[in-house]
Amino acid sequence: MHPPPLRFYVQVLICAALWGSAFPVIKNSYEVLQLDSYGKQLVFAGSRFLIAGLFILPFCRHRVLESIHRVPRLPLLAIVLGQTYFQYLFFYFAISASSGTLGSLLVGAGSFWWVLLAPVLTGSPSPRPVHWLLLVLCSIGIALAAYAPGAGSGNVLLGTAGFLAATLCGSIAAIYMKQVAPISGSRTTTAFSLFSGGCLLLITASPWIPEYLDQLSWKTVGITAYLAFLSATAFTIWNRLVEQYSVNLLSTYRFLIPLMGVIESVLFIPGETLGPGIVAGGLLILGSLIAISRLPER
Repeated sequence: MHPPPLRFYVQVLICAALWGSAFPVIKNSYEVLQLDSYGKQLVFAGSRFLIAGLFILPFCRHRVLESIHRVPRLPLLAIVLGQTYFQYLFFYFAISASSGTLGSLLVGAGSFWWVLLAPVLTGSPSPRPVHWLLLVLCSIGIALAAYAPGAGSGNVLLGTAGFLAATLCGSIAAIYMKQVAPISGSRTTTAFSLFSGGCLLLITASPWIPEYLDQLSWKTVGITAYLAFLSATAFTIWNRLVEQYSVNLLSTYRFLIPLMGVIESVLFIPGETLGPGIVAGGLLILGSLIAISRLPER
């Protein structure tokens, strides 16, 4: 098997850096933009993803609705609800309840959801004993991280539950993206998913839209535009990689996302520190991620 080309590594690093920056930007935005209720936070999220979908549209090679019409409905619904709507319904709640550092680390759990769900959803071989051992080690790492995450961690149990639910939803969407992308194209599917999911988030948060608009400022517009650019760029690149490369190969480098997120959260979120649980748990989680991804294709 030939190693991937240089552009593969560059694209993975871009995704990791962009997604890593989302944790401190979103967490700091809650205070800077006075997003003091979950409803206003969801308006903020919905606006971000709706705009992100619109950003991608001009770069789609085919007409979006015609391409999407060819896709089976169940996988498409799983991508819209998993990649955007439910993933960020849980994520924005979790990051308001807990810390960006904890969330960054737990994002790595997505690779293990892939191992558990792929046999159920795609009929691929079931995990071998070594996979189960590494899953147990990852679970111990999550428990350690939640036990002593450091200063500024908020409600750790709620945050952990929310982040794990978010990664579960995102992993389901990623598995179905592997099936859908060859039909409609990863870029077109990503644009449709982000736009549709953003609309659903705005509908969910519609009672808070007037209050959100009353507080609208140029700072809000600027931060939303950056997060929309981040989503459009990172999701487009990553979903294209999902289309081109195996899940096993991608999970090898997925550990860079939580690593970058932890570093950027500690550097840029005031009051957050690395507790002993984050350090010990992080080593277990990241080590398990690297180990499980280096196992031969099943």
